[in-house]
Amino acid sequence: MKNKHISQSAFFNLRILAGLFSVAALAFVALFAAANATTRGEAVRTAGVTRRALMGVTPQGVIQSQSVHSGNSQPPPAGPRMVERRMLGPLGNTVWHYDDQTAIADGVSIDANNVWGAWTLSGARLTIHAITGNGTPAWSFSTFGSGNSGVAAAKGADRSGFMESNAAGNDFRQHGFRSTSNGTADWSFPYPVSDPNLPASSRKVATSRDGSMIAAVVSDSVTQNSTLYVFDADTGAVTLMWTDPLRMDGVALTDNGSKALVTQDNRATLVDTSSGNLIFSVAGSGAGNIFYPISGDGSVFAVGGFNFDVYAFNGTTYVQVIHFTRANFWFGGASTVSHDGSTAGTFGANYANGWLSGEVYLFDVPSHNMLGSYPVSGTGMYQGTPIGAGSNDNGTVMAFASWGTQFHDCYNRRPVRGRRRKGSARQSIWQWWAHRTDTASG
Repeated sequence: MKNKHISQSAFFNLRILAGLFSVAALAFVALFAAANATTRGEAVRTAGVTRRALMGVTPQGVIQSQSVHSGNSQPPPAGPRMVERRMLGPLGNTVWHYDDQTAIADGVSIDANNVWGAWTLSGARLTIHAITGNGTPAWSFSTFGSGNSGVAAAKGADRSGFMESNAAGNDFRQHGFRSTSNGTADWSFPYPVSDPNLPASSRKVATSRDGSMIAAVVSDSVTQNSTLYVFDADTGAVTLMWTDPLRMDGVALTDNGSKALVTQDNRATLVDTSSGNLIFSVAGSGAGNIFYPISGDGSVFAVGGFNFDVYAFNGTTYVQVIHFTRANFWFGGASTVSHDGSTAGTFGANYANGWLSGEVYLFDVPSHNMLGSYPVSGTGMYQGTPIGAGSNDNGTVMAFASWGTQFHDCYNRRPVRGRRRKGSARQSIWQWWAHRTDTASG
C-alpha cells in the first residue's frame, strides 16, 4: 500500500496571487482580493512525500525519472532590450482549501464558477469545487480508482474534458462533463491505443474556450506513433484523428477549437482541426519536460527548450518575433502566452546548478521587448524544476510554478514577506509566483 501524507488542494485567483504548494499535493486555496490588491495563498506543508522526480539533461533535452519513497525514507541528493517595470509582491487571504488523504494532484483548471482537479496514483479521480463554496467537492468521478489523470475546463462555457489512464498504463479513456453531470460522464471514449510510459496528464488534454471542442493526445507503445484526437464536446463524436511518428507531449486549443497547437517532442505543430491539415510547424530547441502555449485567436504561440522563442502571425505566415537564451538554462517546462497574445512569459531554470536557481522573464510581444525579470534561488537537496505557468487574459498578471527546493528564496524589487521558506528532509515545495506586467506601483 502506498504511503501518502495529506494532500492539499488550492485554487488561486490569478489576477493577484502568490503562494506555496507541496509537490506531492495540489492545493486549491481560494483567494479573494480587491481589484488592485495582491493576494497570497499558502498551503500547509506535511512530511512523507512518497514520489520523487529528478530531471536530467542531455543534448536533446530534458529527461524526467521518478522514484517512490516511504514516509521515513530519504530521497536521493539531488536577447531583447529590457524595459523593466515594477512588480507587486504577495499579500492576501486564503478562503478555502481541500485536503486529500491519498491522491497526488496532476492539474487544476478553472472556469467561471468552478475549480476542476485531476488527481493521480491512489485515489486518482476528477473533482469539482465551487469557487464560492467551502472547498468540499460537489462530486467526483473515476473509472479506475488509481492511475493518472488530466483535466481541462472551458473558460467561457460549462464544459470540461477529463482524461484518465489506469495504474498499468494500458487503458486510456476520455470523458466529457458539465458541472451538472453529478459524477456521471456525459460521454466516454476508450482510446484504442496506450503507452504505460506516457500516462494521462493535464498537458495532454485541452478544451476550447467556447466549450465546443475537446482535444487530447495519446501514444501507442506498439507502433511508437502518437495521435491527436479532436472531439465534439457535447456528443463525444470524434471529429479528427491525426497520427504522426513524432511523440506528442501536449496540446492547446484556440478559443473556438479551430486550431490545435501540438507539442511534439522538440517540434511545435499547428493543426487545422477541421481538416487535419498542417498550418505551420517549427523545430524547437530540445525535448522532454515541455509544453507549448498559444493565444486565444491562434496568432501567437511560444516554443520553449534550451531557448525561448515566440512566433506571431504576420498575415501570411508565422515569424519568430522573440528569441531568448541563457547558457545552461531550460525554458521548456513553464511558459505562457496571454489570451490576447500581447504578453509572453517563461520560467527558466539553471540545470548546471542542480535546478536550484532560475529566473522568470516577461516579454511584450508587439514591441518584442523584455518587460522585466524575476530571479529565484534555492539551496538544499531538492530540485526547483519549473513545471507550469499561466496568464490572465490581457497578460497583466502571470503565474509560474516550480517543484521548489529545500530552501527557496524569491527576489523582488522590494522586500517580500516570508521570503525564506524552509522545507523538511522529506518534502519538496511546489511554489507559485505571480507577476504584474503593468506599471502599477507597489
